[in-house]
Amino acid sequence: MLLSMNSWEAEDRGFRKKPWPLITLALILVAVLGLRLFKLQVLSWQVYLEESDDKRIKREVIEAPRGYIYDRNNVVLAENRMSYSITLDPFERHRFNETVPRLAMFLGENPDDFTEKVKEITYKKSNPQKVKRDADFRLASIVEEHNLELPGVVCVFDQRRNYPQGPLASHVLGYIGELTPEEHDKLRDKGYYYGQGIGRSGVERMYEDVLKGKNGAKFEERNYMNRVVEISDEVEPDPYIPGKDINLTLDVRLQISAEEAFGDSVIGAIVALNPKNGEILVMASHPSYDPNQFARVMTESEYKKLQNDPDKPLFNRAIQATYPPGSPFKLLMALTGLNNGFTEQSKFSPCNGGYYFGRWYKCWEDRGHGSLDMVGAIENSCNVYFYQLGRKIGLEKWNDMGRLLGIGEITGIDLFNEERGILPGADYYQKVGVAYSPGMILNLAIGQGETLVTVLQLARYTGIIAMEGLNIKPHLNIEKYEEPERIAGISSHSFQIVKLGMRGVINSPSGTAKTARIPGHIIAGKTGTAQNPHGADHKLFIAFAPYDDPGIAIACVAENAGDNIGSLAVKIVKQVLQDYFTYYPDNTVVKDD
Repeated sequence: MLLSMNSWEAEDRGFRKKPWPLITLALILVAVLGLRLFKLQVLSWQVYLEESDDKRIKREVIEAPRGYIYDRNNVVLAENRMSYSITLDPFERHRFNETVPRLAMFLGENPDDFTEKVKEITYKKSNPQKVKRDADFRLASIVEEHNLELPGVVCVFDQRRNYPQGPLASHVLGYIGELTPEEHDKLRDKGYYYGQGIGRSGVERMYEDVLKGKNGAKFEERNYMNRVVEISDEVEPDPYIPGKDINLTLDVRLQISAEEAFGDSVIGAIVALNPKNGEILVMASHPSYDPNQFARVMTESEYKKLQNDPDKPLFNRAIQATYPPGSPFKLLMALTGLNNGFTEQSKFSPCNGGYYFGRWYKCWEDRGHGSLDMVGAIENSCNVYFYQLGRKIGLEKWNDMGRLLGIGEITGIDLFNEERGILPGADYYQKVGVAYSPGMILNLAIGQGETLVTVLQLARYTGIIAMEGLNIKPHLNIEKYEEPERIAGISSHSFQIVKLGMRGVINSPSGTAKTARIPGHIIAGKTGTAQNPHGADHKLFIAFAPYDDPGIAIACVAENAGDNIGSLAVKIVKQVLQDYFTYYPDNTVVKDD
């Protein structure tokens, strides 16, 4: 009996023994859970509240209206118009397999290609992203009608750039293009959002920081289905700041005149400026393009067509193309001579149609011009006269004069990609590994050889002569005026002699541009022909007017126009001048000489 009781007691004591290891483990787990809850609810509540708000409250960017671009008379050249964009919310990524193909069907897109596009656009994004820009009203209506079938898809109002004048002045205005993902990564700290437009060329690019303004934002509250409930009042909206408007110095009336004068087939460029202050009145490059093509989503094939066009419509010939200046550079040689002891009465061996210096150098007039003074040589554009003057002057003095007149240097116009051109000197020939010989100055003296200039440089050069040494900085933004400076070291008398020759080019019976005459007005100019190794010669013409009080200086190049009867460059400039006198009355009007 005693043995039996001891056995039960022993068994009872074993049963009542506590499972301490398990209890300890449970207590540890409870403590860890408690600490975790304390961290979540006490220490990190703000973080998780913000994450919750990020899903409940969505930030929608409000793009700042881009500044308008006007001409000098407040004619609109670039504006904004309303359009529709289709957005897709990355928060609905788990439904993309169903939503994206359906949306592609409505948009008329290839489902596979569109799916890849959506993946790229929404990758690592939390806010709605635009997957279709510039949608028409019909497409926007279809998307809105099927919004229950397209979770996360919303049609929003958007702004698109519009150029009401079409191709007019397109190389000056430039165009807008969407940011690439790589560009967005670099520029998002400056307030850009993915897919926003940015200036790609012309004034749109040069004044991007002025035109773009500052984007704002509104905050929308959404329900558990990611549907917009209302505009949240828990977060202050971020107001946008509109971009600033810009007035250009261009005169649309003259720009139209110039571009119409080029017609449909002539390739070239023209620049007209005010020689007193550097305001660009006309800058046209032909052929042109319509910047509205870039305002909408351009297809790859459309862009390649523009890029691969042999006539290069995207190329601004006014500041990017360089040409031999031809006979307008005889004025440079004349100024060099006048500045180095020669006078308007200086004469050399008569012109008999050519000049021999190791070989024959022809004059454009096979019959020759006979004996001429300097003014007569400019009027008749006599090569032989300037061959001889060039020999006597030499390369170094000619080069020094060219630099004073801004040749071989950028003008500093407020556009990107301006070319410098070439003004050969001893250092240039050494750099290119060509041994300079005295005969080279003969070609340089008449604007041939290695010299290259832009049309803008020629226009400024013309303006400097017209204003007898006033050196202006060409500009397009009317607010970017810089006080001009008088070029030191060239006398007004030297300029006056050259101007007399230019007056005779148009008004003298022997002048080479008599067709440029406009009754009642005195115009001064200089014709030119630039040799072109790739085809017919280029035709050039520079001019300024009125003669006694210059208000416009023009340079024009008509490419491959050497086979035409008469100079197309002269005809183009004359048309612009006729309209110029209509809008800017000539107070120096006199009877014809």
